[in-house]
Amino acid sequence: MDSVRERQIMIITGLRRTGKTTLMYQAIERLLETEDPRKVLYFSFEEPSPGPKEVEHYEKGVLREPFEDAGRIYVFFDEVQYASGWASTIKRFYDLYPNLKFFVSGSSSLLLSKEALERLAGRFFFLELKPLTFFEFLEMKGAEVGRLEGSKRRAEILFSEYLMKSGFPELAGWGDEAKIAEYIRSVVVDRAILRDIPVIFGSRDIELSERLMGLILPNPGMIANVNALSESLGRSRITVSNYLRYIEASMLVRSLSNFRPAILSSSRKLRKVYPAAPSLIFAYDREAFKESAGAVLETYAVGALGARHYFREGRKEVDMILKGGTGGKEILPVEVKTSVGERDLRKFSGLVEYVGARRGIMISFNQAFSSGNVEVYPAYYAERIFQHEATRE
Repeated sequence: MDSVRERQIMIITGLRRTGKTTLMYQAIERLLETEDPRKVLYFSFEEPSPGPKEVEHYEKGVLREPFEDAGRIYVFFDEVQYASGWASTIKRFYDLYPNLKFFVSGSSSLLLSKEALERLAGRFFFLELKPLTFFEFLEMKGAEVGRLEGSKRRAEILFSEYLMKSGFPELAGWGDEAKIAEYIRSVVVDRAILRDIPVIFGSRDIELSERLMGLILPNPGMIANVNALSESLGRSRITVSNYLRYIEASMLVRSLSNFRPAILSSSRKLRKVYPAAPSLIFAYDREAFKESAGAVLETYAVGALGARHYFREGRKEVDMILKGGTGGKEILPVEVKTSVGERDLRKFSGLVEYVGARRGIMISFNQAFSSGNVEVYPAYYAERIFQHEATRE
């Protein structure tokens, strides 16, 4: 609500069903406590419409007075990626009427395309709504965070449930596993593949999108080798590369680039690809989800920590490299293991030294201890630990 009084456009993006529309509804409810309802407009572009020109219809049919004479007006556009030319239209109204405050949402990161950024330069603030975190999930379940510290068993049970539903507030109270999986497949994954990607990018090869997701979801952390994928999928390298970009832009997956410690840079080649949330793995194959605890835990950690880099050089590999400190020059290696043993500690400790870090962190399912330059934390408490001890890039 702090942004309501500011002049700039508020742009909200995020994966489908993570609460963008709910956030808008909450802002509208607060406004209606003090504002004239006629001066609050909400419109969803989920269904076909004339586009952002709805603003003109609103001025004539609802407000019934010129914008310049109406005082402060609040305009909420939901799923605006479906509206052709939305950026240029909003820019025009923004420049003409300083009293109009715009909120727009969309389910694709390419809502902020190069063209949109250029048109709206200096006119917007950006908010990415992340998938529901474990501690937010606990609040929705009515579980007291303090009680988890004294009950490892309770924490593990709730965390396992969270992984199955991760990211989506609507699922917090659901119990039927089949319905949970079907919801995620139909409302999130299929909706993005069948509608969002074709509409936004004009891409018609739905089969290719489905096959790529069919490779990524059961194989979190796979290397996206475009040459190999092109050969196995029977599509050109450019086509495969484009569709990987479309899928990532729809926020169904996220990719990590290989970090180069000697020059504090990263390589764009051989990116590792993960589902946006562990629940997408569950939706694809419930049995694989239950049998692949390590991959599920790694997927969770990549998203929860906002990782952008991994490290691989020959046979040396670290799951994640977080960058922080002054100028992003301090690095923090992170490794995920369902259970951490002495051999794991020795190997990772050597890798921490090899990449030039002062310390490293290992995330396990339920262990907590430290040894030399390595600290081990349970996954269910990682979000809180990293809020205080690690700076995300």
